[in-house]
Amino acid sequence: MRSELGISGGVSDVLSEPLFSRPKDGALDRDPMRLAAPAKRFSLRKLALMLDGLPFEAEFPPECPWEGVTRHRPPLDLPPLGSSDESALDAEFAAAVSRCLGDAESAVVLLSGGMDSWAVFTYAWRQARREGRRLSAVVWNLRDQFGKATAGLVHRQLRAVGITCDLHVVPAEWRELPEPDWSPLGPRHDYYTRLHQATVDHAHALGATVLLSGQGGDEVLGAWNHLSSSLARGRRWRDLRRYLAAFGRADSFVEVAGEAAALVARRLPPETSFQLYVATALRDVVNGGRPPVLTDVHREAVRNWTEDWLAARFAEFRAEGGDWATASLRDSIFPWAYDAHPLGAPIRQRSPFVDETFLRYAFGLPPGSRFRAEGPFPYQWYKALHLRLLPPELRPLLPEYKQSYSDAFRRYVFDVLPEGPLLVEELGLIRPMDRLDLEKVHPRLPIVVRNVERWVAGALEAGAEPAPTT
Repeated sequence: MRSELGISGGVSDVLSEPLFSRPKDGALDRDPMRLAAPAKRFSLRKLALMLDGLPFEAEFPPECPWEGVTRHRPPLDLPPLGSSDESALDAEFAAAVSRCLGDAESAVVLLSGGMDSWAVFTYAWRQARREGRRLSAVVWNLRDQFGKATAGLVHRQLRAVGITCDLHVVPAEWRELPEPDWSPLGPRHDYYTRLHQATVDHAHALGATVLLSGQGGDEVLGAWNHLSSSLARGRRWRDLRRYLAAFGRADSFVEVAGEAAALVARRLPPETSFQLYVATALRDVVNGGRPPVLTDVHREAVRNWTEDWLAARFAEFRAEGGDWATASLRDSIFPWAYDAHPLGAPIRQRSPFVDETFLRYAFGLPPGSRFRAEGPFPYQWYKALHLRLLPPELRPLLPEYKQSYSDAFRRYVFDVLPEGPLLVEELGLIRPMDRLDLEKVHPRLPIVVRNVERWVAGALEAGAEPAPTT
């Protein structure tokens, strides 16, 4: 059946064209609702994973919500760290962009002004000009935490690199935009759903057949924890000092302790090493300690799921030799990479960073190549590989800090989350909570509740029903 569906088994295809499986008979289908028929029951326990515990904290993509159906996530054999040639970064990324473009005569890049999306735009622009394709850019005109407008920044950046292209600005007036249509594939797990849908619709109206973005750039190419050993082996003492000092400036002394523990981790019993790794690298997502959102029965189900996930993760950790740098990079990428974009769009959505071949290449890069203390801005030190993909004339206009759109996000949340009782409360999934209560638990929680609420409403309208909770 896989060959009949034309499935390659790679992350790239499964990313935007997901595949679902019915474990009881091994059937595969693009539409999970067909696999769920005739009962058409959805699982509140699976939906609960989006709202609390490790899956919520770590922003895991949602499980397939249909009873008896799972999301097909093919295994991806990854090379050992240090096995990829760092000098091939340019060629490998160019090839990934080419694969994502495919045969599209017209494409759109979602450009944010940051390093991830600019890397994608730069390489897509070169290929489009070389091959006579049409390339446009779309920017959301949000303002960051210092009031700087994204659209203005992108305009200045384009002038700096001498690129003239069709730039389409989506105003941050989400009240006038429609919500995406309901999809049987599952709840949305992006946040600015209306802005994203407006982007897809606009790209489609332009005649584009693919929408490119920089999704996954941080996870796949950024510097993460446990690079001390690699920096020390390379005798990069200045970089090592800056790397460790950055943890201290951020009051992340647990990370500093984790860096020290990682140096001796291989001498410890695997169980002890993994427990230390979880206590440092994963402490925020495993031990959130937040007020309960779910009702008791669903909170217990999420707790059991987390225990099973940790047991499976320990088996992988031991099989990989207990190396903390490998573990940290793997945990930054998976299972996120299988579901980086919203699903069910009328055009292909691709990110070169999670292209299967590029992902393998990036995973195998020497860990220390990810960090380089060059320039005055620590934020850019952690994106050393990104900087190598960008035109030098762009550097003075790159963000000097991690941009946050918290004010805009808070306004968006309160605009799209309805007043009054929710279906997910009536069905016994979450405790009765108003919008302010939800936000106090976590800033992201209201919009995730909204996404689940909308999906449940659509499922009920489609004639589905919740599976009994036992």
